[in-house]
Amino acid sequence: MTEGVALSEAEYCEHWVRHGKGIADWLADRGLGHDPLAVRAVKSRRYLDLLACELRPMTGALELLERLHGRKKIGLASSSYRDAVDGVLSGLAIDRYFQAIVSGLDVVRVKPEPEIFLATAQQLHSNPSECLVLEDAEKGVIAAHRAGMYCIAVPNDYTRHHDFSKATKVCASLNEISLSLIDAIAHHV
Repeated sequence: MTEGVALSEAEYCEHWVRHGKGIADWLADRGLGHDPLAVRAVKSRRYLDLLACELRPMTGALELLERLHGRKKIGLASSSYRDAVDGVLSGLAIDRYFQAIVSGLDVVRVKPEPEIFLATAQQLHSNPSECLVLEDAEKGVIAAHRAGMYCIAVPNDYTRHHDFSKATKVCASLNEISLSLIDAIAHHV
C-alpha cells in the first residue's frame, strides 16, 4: 500500500505486466484522485530499495548476454522509467552489454505499441525486419509483432498464462537461446 492505495500482485501482473498500462491509468480506472506523480515517486523509492536486496537475473540471462556480446548488436527496450532500468543495469552490472537503451520515458507510447522497439532499432542502425526481440510478456510480443520484428517469447512465472501466439518461437528458458537459433530465425529457417 502506498499513498493510501492498495495494489495486489494479481492486479499488478494484469495491469502492468500483461497490458502495459501505468499508474495514471490504474488510478483513473479505480476513480482515485491521487496524484500519479506522487504515487510514482513512492513506488520508485520502494522499487529501488527492493532491487538493492532482491535483484536476481532471469535464469540464463547473464550467460546469454555473454554469448551474444561482440557477436550481435544488443539493445534494451523497457517500458519502465529510466531510474528502474538503470537500477537493474547497475545492480546486475550488465550495462556494458547494450549498445542502445530505450526506456518508457524516451517514447510517447510504450508496449504493446511498437514505438520502443522501433526507437531501439534506430539507435542500433538496424532495420526492424532484421531485429529479434526477446520478451517475457504478451504486451512485448505484440509490440515486436507490430514493429515487424522476430520475437522469441520466454515466459516467466507471472506470464505463463499470456498469449504468445504472435511470437516467432516460444522457449521455456533463456538457456535454450543460442547463436545458431538466432541465426536460423533471422534466415527464416
